[in-house]
Amino acid sequence: MEKHQENPLYEHRQPRSSRRILVLCTLVFLCLTPLYFSPSLPSRVIRCLYESPNGQPYRIDPEKWCPLPNITTPGDDGLKASEHFMSSRQFQLQVERLSAAVRVPTESYDDNGDVDEDPRWETFGDFHRVLEQLFPLVHSKLELRKVNRYGLLYTFKGTDPSLSPILFTAHQDVVPAGAPSRWTYPPFEAHFDGSFLWGRGSADCKNVLIGILSAVEDLLSQSFVPRRTIVLAFGFDEETSGHRGAAFLNQTLIEEWGLNSFLLALDEGGMGIQAQGDDVVYAYPGVGEKGYYDIQLTLEVTGGHSSRPPKHTGIGIMADAIVALENVPYSPRLTQSSPFRRVLECRARYSPDAVQPWLRDALLSGSEEEIATKLAQEETEEKWLMQTSQAIDVITGGVKVNALPENIQLQVNHRVALHESVEYINRHIREVMSPVARKYGLQFEGLDTSRTESQDLRATSGVMRVQSLQILDTAPITPTDNGVWAVFSGTLRHVFESTQSGQGKTVVPVGSIMTGNTDTAHYWDLTRNIYRFTPSRIGTRLNQHGIDERMEMTAHLEGIRLYYDLIRDFDSWEDA
Repeated sequence: MEKHQENPLYEHRQPRSSRRILVLCTLVFLCLTPLYFSPSLPSRVIRCLYESPNGQPYRIDPEKWCPLPNITTPGDDGLKASEHFMSSRQFQLQVERLSAAVRVPTESYDDNGDVDEDPRWETFGDFHRVLEQLFPLVHSKLELRKVNRYGLLYTFKGTDPSLSPILFTAHQDVVPAGAPSRWTYPPFEAHFDGSFLWGRGSADCKNVLIGILSAVEDLLSQSFVPRRTIVLAFGFDEETSGHRGAAFLNQTLIEEWGLNSFLLALDEGGMGIQAQGDDVVYAYPGVGEKGYYDIQLTLEVTGGHSSRPPKHTGIGIMADAIVALENVPYSPRLTQSSPFRRVLECRARYSPDAVQPWLRDALLSGSEEEIATKLAQEETEEKWLMQTSQAIDVITGGVKVNALPENIQLQVNHRVALHESVEYINRHIREVMSPVARKYGLQFEGLDTSRTESQDLRATSGVMRVQSLQILDTAPITPTDNGVWAVFSGTLRHVFESTQSGQGKTVVPVGSIMTGNTDTAHYWDLTRNIYRFTPSRIGTRLNQHGIDERMEMTAHLEGIRLYYDLIRDFDSWEDA
């Protein structure tokens, strides 16, 4: 019976308690609402939850940002110090070697055929013969395999098979030089003016290829025998995406060594060595690459005689589509995991007077979008490290001046930011192009839109079609919190703090993002430690891909020092 008896106290307290809870909830809601809509709250929450790749909590103390690696100095291995590359004899030798390489016009073209069919590839055979003459020890002591005819794969066998090999890469090909008459000196003459060596490929990237081979040749001249195997892989079509060169080299390496078998891979790239003030120099290896995505937009409309034109011809409609695309750019964002955020943290700590006065506090409490937007408004090239770019690079249309164009095409190149994807870009293009199609009564097709198999242009004004072309995902981010990075970045400090321009300064190595792509896109399965870095000070590599390309030779010698010391430092490293 008692279990059915009601408690009179409970009957009276229940509504009073409910009212109190309601009032309390209302007060909490009113207090938290302004905070919720504060732009800094999301970043505070993210920062509390965010963990670095090694599982440690994100550091909010600016004094702990950007820890400097210890300087890695080669041990007592009986070899010459890398400073010997700075001698006048080495200077002259490297001028001769790079000149000989530049004189061979190893141009690659977008329309190249297969290596067994297109005679334009034959110049690479000439280049190989030049390399054999320049580096006799490399070609007599190392194992050389030619992959897909012109890919070069050198193996310098180590004595300890338990140590993971290291990979150095470069590419043999160069972009076409164009009209020689536009150059100050002919592009394949290899003119040396006493400081710079001029010519196509001198700075991208025969300097890297010659530098790597020079370091190995010098080590061989000292009877060096590595403990850790050294592999050199030189593709021949990097400028046209590497599908015949690096892709085949990668497959050969996987077959021989297996997946994730290399300790590290070092290729061209990065943002070089940049001084900031009198005391600090930043070294910016690329530890990631933006994605790559091309689309083609095709417009098909009814033609006719140009004496009776419509209000907008097909070219006019396509012009409106271009304006629509360019009026809606992609939004910048500086994510917590972005390597470029690490760059900004390093600058804020070591060069506080050189950064924006608001940046330090913004990195602590600003939202990802807020910081990126403010930085992007300054319109420097670094905005593209936080934002997807789109460039309308190719347009064709019309066949005769008195005939209305019936088929117009344009191609758009995207470099995809780390926080976005091909799927996101497809949605963006649909949202931007659909209103244009409706405006002109066009049927819109492609990118997962519904498609009518039988098209009747009489029912509409025409068809606007979008097609995906080349796609490359964003690259995996190389970790910068492990032992491999410690040795690599410590060697950077050792070399560039001991150069003439770096003496008395602190080198701050910090990984950044590349807006372009390299042959490393084909090597993701070989190692997680991929560094893209052409070791040269800012202003010493000029006009890559442009007229009057040239390389400052003292900087070239400094780069050889880095390759030489990296080989020595990783050969004595015991951890892997």
